Amino acid sequence: MTPATESAPLWYRRLGRVVDAIDNVLVTIGCLLLFALMCLVVADVGRRYLFNAPIAWSYEVVNHFLMPGVFFYTVSHTLKAHAHVAVDILHNYVGTRTLYVFELIGTVLALPVFALVTWLAAGRTLEEWRSAAEASSGLAAPTWAISIVLPLGFGMLTLRLALNAVGYGLSLASGRPVKPLPPISGTEEGAP
Repeated sequence: MTPATESAPLWYRRLGRVVDAIDNVLVTIGCLLLFALMCLVVADVGRRYLFNAPIAWSYEVVNHFLMPGVFFYTVSHTLKAHAHVAVDILHNYVGTRTLYVFELIGTVLALPVFALVTWLAAGRTLEEWRSAAEASSGLAAPTWAISIVLPLGFGMLTLRLALNAVGYGLSLASGRPVKPLPPISGTEEGAP
């Protein structure tokens, strides 16, 4: 636990642990999908060049199931790890309080966008489930099994953004670092 997290209220820490636990499950699934993708591509290439008999369904499985799962199931963890692209040109020239304001504004602006995307994606997935629609390819997989990665991944990202917004707001209100700032380029710590 970081010193900043220790100053957080108990309810915030508990909520953070719940979000992290769900996130860890999705990241594990994403890692398993990446491993499956790697094995499938190696098998497909091996069969293609050694036996001139590629796996006919590999392209569809990689593009419709594995790659989207790898991306969407890990998008929230990527935000937690501060691995998304960040524009921090001014961060070296402003104080810690201003950095918290920057993070809060960015998070509050992103939150409704991803909440809306989650809502729309969940509606589409539910409609596909109700209609029992199937993919038009040879696998005849249900389309909801393909599109469910969107509401799950974006839903977790929305939860992570909400948690971050609350943490940045509490940090500004209390004057104590409840939520650590992301690291600034070229430094190890989240504050200048």
